[in-house]
Amino acid sequence: MSLGKTFYMLKNAELRTGELYALIGLSFAIAQPALSELFNDLAEEEKLHARQIELMQSVFLQSEDAFLENPEAERLIGEFLENLDMIRNFFNQHHAQMQPKDLINLALDLERSLVEKHHTFFLQVTDPQSKKFFESLNLGDESHIRKLEDFQPG
Repeated sequence: MSLGKTFYMLKNAELRTGELYALIGLSFAIAQPALSELFNDLAEEEKLHARQIELMQSVFLQSEDAFLENPEAERLIGEFLENLDMIRNFFNQHHAQMQPKDLINLALDLERSLVEKHHTFFLQVTDPQSKKFFESLNLGDESHIRKLEDFQPG
């Protein structure tokens, strides 16, 4: 696997997560405005994560770290993308019956999965700049988890 493909998949995971959050935000804009705002904020932050990945790609290209070229890295990202597709399909089929608690739990599952994947990368890479990058992504995902856990439906 190429480093370029890994970064494409990482960026794609962040963008697609943001798209799902934006869809949830739009779907509940009238019935649950506070919930909608939460998901719209998360969607914007996921776009920011995607831009961070783009910027960091050049650092990785200069790094001697080879983990992201390892098939294990591609497998981890692929698992997340499959889970994201499953959750998006579930949401599309059942959003009318979903309560705010259900949506929060759905997003918590996604964010916890992202934390797990980013943490695995953090443990595997040795380059200090690469470690800081994955630590930054982890902090962003942990912030999302706190926001979701702290949300009190109106």
